Amino acid sequence: MSMIETGRKIRPMIKFILVLLVLGIGVAVMKGLMSTSVKAPAEGKELFVPNVEVLEVVEENYKVVLRAQGKVEPVSSTEIVSEVSGAIDWVSPELKAGGKFKKGELMLKLSQADYLSQLEQARANVADAELQIVQEEARAEQGLRDWKKLGRGGEPGELIKRVPQLKSAKARLIAAEAAVKQAERDLAKTEIVAPYACLVESAQVDQGGYLTSAGRVAIIYEADKVQVRLPLSLEDVSYLPPSLENVAVEINAQIGRLNEQWIGKVVRTEGVIDRATHTMMTVVEVAEKKDDGRFPLPPFGLFVEGVFKGTQFENVVRLPRMALRTNGTVWLVDSKGLLEVRDVTVERSDRDTVMVVDGLSSGESVITSPIEIPVDGMKVEISKTANRAP
Repeated sequence: MSMIETGRKIRPMIKFILVLLVLGIGVAVMKGLMSTSVKAPAEGKELFVPNVEVLEVVEENYKVVLRAQGKVEPVSSTEIVSEVSGAIDWVSPELKAGGKFKKGELMLKLSQADYLSQLEQARANVADAELQIVQEEARAEQGLRDWKKLGRGGEPGELIKRVPQLKSAKARLIAAEAAVKQAERDLAKTEIVAPYACLVESAQVDQGGYLTSAGRVAIIYEADKVQVRLPLSLEDVSYLPPSLENVAVEINAQIGRLNEQWIGKVVRTEGVIDRATHTMMTVVEVAEKKDDGRFPLPPFGLFVEGVFKGTQFENVVRLPRMALRTNGTVWLVDSKGLLEVRDVTVERSDRDTVMVVDGLSSGESVITSPIEIPVDGMKVEISKTANRAP
């Protein structure tokens, strides 16, 4: 056998021996490390106790306050038109946008010349009609005398007694007197006066112009009072008296840096439920003027807030809204410092608070802060206590 062939047979054996040697060394090292390993002392798990903020329960008497927003509108709005035509002789300086008039104050005057002439003509026609009646009565008397002189027997006819002629003359007198009254009314209508104390929204006339019959003069608003239409939900209405008429309402508004307040009264409800919002419009009228302040009455077009005072509840608990959990429950901390999940009865809730009428007692601690994973009976630690709801 040659040397080359002998070398080829020996190489695999050498590789195998080397692998076994490496494995043996590895096993020996591993056993040595395992025999010299240090065992760490076992430690118990630390229990996590969440910190919570609580509110001490205080029973109190609570009056429901309802708030709604609306826009100030005029109680009455009238378009003034002329009932007669004619040239404009005089226009009040107040007959312009923003002008004010008292009830019965003269706003505009038309030329009266033609209407005075018509009135005099109507009066002359009355005099003629009266004369005609006197003449017909005299003719009737003369006819009766002539009838007797002629010695005719029987009852004279109606023509002899001038009955149709008298009837016609009296009818002419009635028509003439009616024409006088019409002429007097037309003459009076040449002066247009304010039907009530008002503010002028817009005016369509000016000095030297001409007005036709039914021509537009101005649009006016009632100045002595305003109204606000306030929407109330059906739930809100249940906290108000059965008859809303004359219920007092505070009207608040922010005008620039001024906080203005007026007192109004409910005059009616519109009696129709808005299907989209389930609200009912309540009309509040403000007529009591303030002697102080810049605005005796709320200005037209101003958005205001109406505040209604509703039902008063006795011995209820007011909580911040965040204290009410899902399914109408609250979290409490009992005397042992454990969390308790309790069902409560809520009468009313708004944006900030809830009113609890059953399920809580004075002195108990209601949790107001969040807990990531609340479990009934878990240990909690109080970090802050408040006396009552804000």
